[in-house]
Amino acid sequence: MSLLVPFDNYKWPMRNPDHKPYSHQKETTIFVLSNKRCFILNDLGTGKTLSALWACDFLLLNSKIKRVLISSPLSTLGSVWSNEIFFNFPHRKRVIAHGQRSDRIAAIKSNAEFVIINHDGLVTMEDELLRAKFDVLIIDEVTAFKNIKTDRWKAAKHIADKCKAVWAMTAEPTPNSPVEAYGPAKIVNPSNPFLPPLFTKYRDMVEDKITTHISIPREGAKNLVHKILQPAIRFERDQCIDIPPCLHLDIEMALTDEQQDAYDKMRKQLMIEYAQGLITASNAAVKAMKLIQIAAGWVKDDEGRICVLNSKNRLDELINIYENTHHKKLLIFSAFRASVEGINEFFNSKKIKSSFIHGGVSQNTRKNLIDRFQHGDLDNLVIQPQSTAHGVTLTATDTAVWHSLVPSGEIYNQANGRISRIGQEHKQFVMHFIGCKAERRIKDILDRKDNMSRGVLELFM
Repeated sequence: MSLLVPFDNYKWPMRNPDHKPYSHQKETTIFVLSNKRCFILNDLGTGKTLSALWACDFLLLNSKIKRVLISSPLSTLGSVWSNEIFFNFPHRKRVIAHGQRSDRIAAIKSNAEFVIINHDGLVTMEDELLRAKFDVLIIDEVTAFKNIKTDRWKAAKHIADKCKAVWAMTAEPTPNSPVEAYGPAKIVNPSNPFLPPLFTKYRDMVEDKITTHISIPREGAKNLVHKILQPAIRFERDQCIDIPPCLHLDIEMALTDEQQDAYDKMRKQLMIEYAQGLITASNAAVKAMKLIQIAAGWVKDDEGRICVLNSKNRLDELINIYENTHHKKLLIFSAFRASVEGINEFFNSKKIKSSFIHGGVSQNTRKNLIDRFQHGDLDNLVIQPQSTAHGVTLTATDTAVWHSLVPSGEIYNQANGRISRIGQEHKQFVMHFIGCKAERRIKDILDRKDNMSRGVLELFM
């Protein structure tokens, strides 16, 4: 293959010209250039975004491709992908296809080499994207396409089938179950000889059904996951870059009398509902989250009204942790919008510069707040983890506190990765407030899901 710019002469553009790519980043770039359809399973914070962009830039330089479509979570359209291109590849044009339909159409039809769109945008703009004839499709956090019955999956499959190359990225390919690998595998490399043609056959190969709603992984499931997610490259963060270790600490946190009273009453009510058969495997998690809301201090009733409980113990401990953090910077995760706003209001009442991000905060505002926290005057950032779990770098702090937990291994691990990334210079602390049996139960579930995922990823090392 003749090249206008031989690989040995590639300049590896970076924001800081004095910086050089890590060896694992170069190896990842070479890997994707050698595999038109593959998975990048490098650990959180290892710089896999840049590796994929370098590969695209190299192909563009050599006129092997013309346009790249990047599908990513909504929260990382601007703060991750657009920023990385803007700062590291100023010679390339990029557009975000989001907002009004006319704006999205204009972005797709533009002459920009990189078009960035959120996952659900693949559905609403499928016809326009197919007509645009992209050469490369990069799918960030490909676990968003684990369900083959969704319109999102179907649109991604149609678009991927028309592209010359498809590169899918995630650090956790099976955060909850081995069945989650099938959807991504079918999009990225459907010709894999180990991939069964039907999902039901694959499901029966990796799981045993215990009850109608409960299945457990079969022995050897992770070996089949490994086979269907090929070709793939995997680097663990601690093996390839010098980031200090991350310590996880559980902080036993007593409920206030008001919280304890509400907790006991709710628990008795749930026990009655369970005895009456009103709580099933399918709704147990939703019911349990009522107990977590009480422990957090903000409870939503059936009419959507918020009841604020005295949660002095947790709020005082947050201030204590903040006062002892490096450079007085603290990241707080809380599962509910009401608690996110309440914690932020509490910090501001203490004259601490604080702000918050949840699903109701616009993308531009999120980007500005992240920049202020990472590089500016914002000392405290309270986040609903579902809204900013992927791709964002928050290494200005070395401490993250889970004021209340979420029962999702993927969201939990991704959120923790915000402080453990390239650029982190200090030992990190991830703290979990545990004030009741429900919180302990969720933490145990998260630990077990993490172990399942790690068992699969070990085969990619």
